[in-house]
Amino acid sequence: MKNKVKQPEGNYFDKYNSNNLVVKKMMAGFFGAYEDILNKIDIIGEDGNILEAGCGEGEVTDFIYHQIRGANIEAFDISEKVISIAKKRCEHTDISFRVGSIYNIGSRKYDLVICSEVLEHLEYPEKALEQLKNCTNKYIICSVPREPIWRILNMVRGKYIRELGNTPGHINHWSRKSFLNFLQKNGCEIVDVKNPLPWTVVLLKSSCKKEGK
Repeated sequence: MKNKVKQPEGNYFDKYNSNNLVVKKMMAGFFGAYEDILNKIDIIGEDGNILEAGCGEGEVTDFIYHQIRGANIEAFDISEKVISIAKKRCEHTDISFRVGSIYNIGSRKYDLVICSEVLEHLEYPEKALEQLKNCTNKYIICSVPREPIWRILNMVRGKYIRELGNTPGHINHWSRKSFLNFLQKNGCEIVDVKNPLPWTVVLLKSSCKKEGK
C-alpha cells in the first residue's frame, strides 16, 4: 500500500518575507509574472469573482487583492492553522477565507481561479485540476516549482541535502515541458506561459474540457 506523504501546513521557508537579496529578486519575478498575466485578462469589475485554491498564509491572495480592486475574492486552504494566519495578514481586506479541500470546491462559478504552488503537493493532481476547471467561467492561473531547478537551488543554499533538494511535501516534480504536457493531457487550453526563476506560471482558459468529451 502506498504511504501517504504528510503535507506541510504552510511554507517551510518563508520566501515571501525573506530579506535575502537573491530570494527577493526571485519573488519580484514571481509576482511580476502574475502581474503580467493579470494585465492580459479582461475579467474583473466590481461584480467579478475570484477564488484562490490552496491559499496558504494568504500572500498571493493579498497580492491579487491589490492588483484587482473591487473584485469579490474568496480563498481556502485545507489547513485551519494557515487560514488563521491568512485572515490576520489580510484583516485590512474583505477577502473571504475558509477551510476547504481542493478535491471538493463546490458548484459556484468564478471568473478567475488561482492555484499557486499546490499541485506539486497532491497525490491526485488530475482530480484537483478537474475541480479547478469545473468551477470557473473564464480563466485559471496555475503555478508550480520548475524542476530540477527548484531542487538544485535548495541544495545550493544547503537545504534538504539528503532529499536531493526536494522540499518536504513535494510529490510531483514538473519541468516546464512536463507541466505543460500534464495540463494539455488533461484537456486544458494554454493561453500564456511565464517562467520566472524557478517557477512555471500558466494561464488557462475555462473552455478546457476533459479529453474525450
